[in-house]
Amino acid sequence: MWFLDSRQRLHRYSLNDPHPEAGFRAFFGKVWYEGSSEPKYEWQSTGASDDAEPKLSMIPLLIGTLKGTFYAMLLAAPLALFAALYASQFAHPKFKQFIKPTMEVMASLPSVILGFLAALWLAPLLDQRIPSLALALVFLPVSALLFGALLEQMPYSIRRRIKPGFEFIAILPLLALAAYAAWRLGPVMESAFFIARDLSTGEPIPDFRLWWVQTTGLPFEQRNALVVGFMMGFAVIPIIFTMAEDALSNVPPAFSSSSLALGASRWQTTIRVILPTASAGIFSALMIGLGRAVGETMIVLMATGNTPITGWNIFSGMRTLSANLAVELPEAPLHSTLYRTLFLGALLLFLLTFIVNTLAEIIRNRLREKYKAV
Repeated sequence: MWFLDSRQRLHRYSLNDPHPEAGFRAFFGKVWYEGSSEPKYEWQSTGASDDAEPKLSMIPLLIGTLKGTFYAMLLAAPLALFAALYASQFAHPKFKQFIKPTMEVMASLPSVILGFLAALWLAPLLDQRIPSLALALVFLPVSALLFGALLEQMPYSIRRRIKPGFEFIAILPLLALAAYAAWRLGPVMESAFFIARDLSTGEPIPDFRLWWVQTTGLPFEQRNALVVGFMMGFAVIPIIFTMAEDALSNVPPAFSSSSLALGASRWQTTIRVILPTASAGIFSALMIGLGRAVGETMIVLMATGNTPITGWNIFSGMRTLSANLAVELPEAPLHSTLYRTLFLGALLLFLLTFIVNTLAEIIRNRLREKYKAV
């Protein structure tokens, strides 16, 4: 480039910027790209050629990582913790010797198989059965609570027929009936409450997918965060269960014996004595499960559509940092801007897990100090 100064002297300058589309603002800020109506976060790499402008925002990938992790932990944490609580404190030893090895075997299932099942079996199934799933999420816990309340009200002569540790055998038929009722009543609920307008004829039709789009204005994709939450939660449950069950089982028997001797029930002993004492180990189990969910690649790659968006809609897909690395890195030109940006994504993933694990270790140590004398 040539410039003329005020003294009429000619100067020649050169600008060498090998990565003009990169920068802190491009990675973490909103950019007004050519052809867009407003500034936005966008990931749209163009590793094949330089004809189009690369859009390399990390924000959609960070949000996708947090979104997938949130929905997976939302399913996995309650189920795994309650299962560990029951197996360690209430289940009969005859059943416990089968439950724990089974859960440990589940942890060894390859994630690529789980992703395959999520994409080809679970996603089409949930696509047509969202109302049934919603009813099941209500019917199953409510039926379990009702069973427990009714059992408490029954005379002792009837309750003693159910031996301690065998309660789940009595409740299984009720849970199966609740699940069957939810599955059958789902279409009835859809016909009653989720009425949408057919796009071609304008006639009202029962269709939850169309109702969701017309009512909320948000998209409904077959491969979405709900599918990831179920399948990735299924992958995380064995890890949380195994560690939490070990923490609960390692509480000294003298603690529970003393509580029971003072007149507390098994449930009161578990909630007020066992859980606080094992809280550090339980928290560690949750954090390790969280780390497993953050770094998961194949399930989110195969079951989400792999779309880099910033919305938290449960019925839309996402792209995580780990899945983005798996997709983009084989096609990225060596030492190009995209190639270097992918290494930045890997660094962000490392920092995210490092910060979470560091905070988890600090909190775990505080819990251990707080309850070590309980």
